[in-house]
Amino acid sequence: MVTATLEKIARRNFLTWIAASTAPAFVRPSALGFAGSVAPSERIRMGLIGCGIHGAGWNLEQMFANPHQQVIAVCDVDRHHAAEAESRVNAYYSAKLGADYRCDVYYDFREMLNRAELDAVCVVTPDHWHVIPALMALRAGKHVICEKPLSLTVAEGRLLADEAKRSGLVFQTASENRSIASHIRICELVRGGYIGQLRNIKVLLEKGNASRGNDDFRTQAPPVHLNYEMWQGQAPVAPYCPARVHNTYRWNLAYSGGRITDWGAHLIDLAQWASGNEQTGPVEVVGTGRFPPRDSVWNTAEEFDLHYRYANGVTLHVWSEVPALKFEGSEGWVMFRGWRAPLRASNPKILRVEIPSEKQLYRPRVIIDRSDELHGGEHFNFTDAIRLGTPTYASAEVGHRTATISHLGNIAMQVGRKLNWDPKTELFDGDDQANKMLKRDQREPWCIANINSWVNVG
Repeated sequence: MVTATLEKIARRNFLTWIAASTAPAFVRPSALGFAGSVAPSERIRMGLIGCGIHGAGWNLEQMFANPHQQVIAVCDVDRHHAAEAESRVNAYYSAKLGADYRCDVYYDFREMLNRAELDAVCVVTPDHWHVIPALMALRAGKHVICEKPLSLTVAEGRLLADEAKRSGLVFQTASENRSIASHIRICELVRGGYIGQLRNIKVLLEKGNASRGNDDFRTQAPPVHLNYEMWQGQAPVAPYCPARVHNTYRWNLAYSGGRITDWGAHLIDLAQWASGNEQTGPVEVVGTGRFPPRDSVWNTAEEFDLHYRYANGVTLHVWSEVPALKFEGSEGWVMFRGWRAPLRASNPKILRVEIPSEKQLYRPRVIIDRSDELHGGEHFNFTDAIRLGTPTYASAEVGHRTATISHLGNIAMQVGRKLNWDPKTELFDGDDQANKMLKRDQREPWCIANINSWVNVG
């Protein structure tokens, strides 16, 4: 399947490049500075869906740094965001070309995904818009790298994981964590038994619903450059105010899960990987949280204290303080405190261990030093999987399982009791109220049920 896909990409790329005069977004590889390094047939033609801070900032930079990717289209429901991304893409490739380069601009992701020559997409939308365009992209035959947290609900995450597996296409949950040298090492130390038998995991996440410079709660008409109806998508209709959208949407339960899903997508993922649970999850959860009033614009938990237990007895304690991760074993502990902070251990000898090849975990081709906070290796790993047929380090299944733990925590806090979870059936045992919270009604027409009617690749 992968070989056939690559052959198809190569053939389409060749035909497009020789017809460059009628497709101004495509130019000679030598003009782009790719000569002698990456041939046109080996470059993945990318579209960017979601051009806010993390899209036009982080993800575009990672794609520019990857010679196997070329951005040919950008899309956003906010025309100002789309224009900013368009400007950055055109400026970057024009500088390499020494002449004018123009990417295509869309304001509806469905139009972009029906573009035949597009090979892959990067989904960097708000969280409640992750799954629907990712599912459509797979059904339109595109490879997908999708930002985390992967889903809004457990049910839609399961649909996406299953679709990605069936499709035979490449899917990457866009977390840079598994490409960071110190993160790989801490997980190898734990999985390799260098702290003895793992007993407890402690995950500390940021607390509070931060303003991020976007704290205008006044109800008003949406700006003309924003398609607010489409931005709301599957979520219930709500009055527009600036604090509801863009940088602070994650503090509203209609669109995301707050700090638990935001930071949990990073550190809970490492907890899952190091403990060997990345294809499953805990069997029990209980916890408390401090929520603003439910009808507040920002209504996600500002503080939380969650306790999980895995089937083998390992405990996972997740609470709000500052970002940190600690693994406690029968013979010591290993941890870090702070974003990409250096590792610490109960015995310095643990940190000097040489990991033999048989105890190494998945090491991607491109590994980033922990101190390099401007780069991640998720896009390199994504294109390597497309080109070489290797697995991505964070499949849709892995991303789904990580997001599920955060979703379970939010549900447990809201129902206010201990819940027993079956990671095989992905249902709570004997709790109808909690099970109803595993999915949500989706507002028409922004529904998973309508995706097939949108696909018309031509």
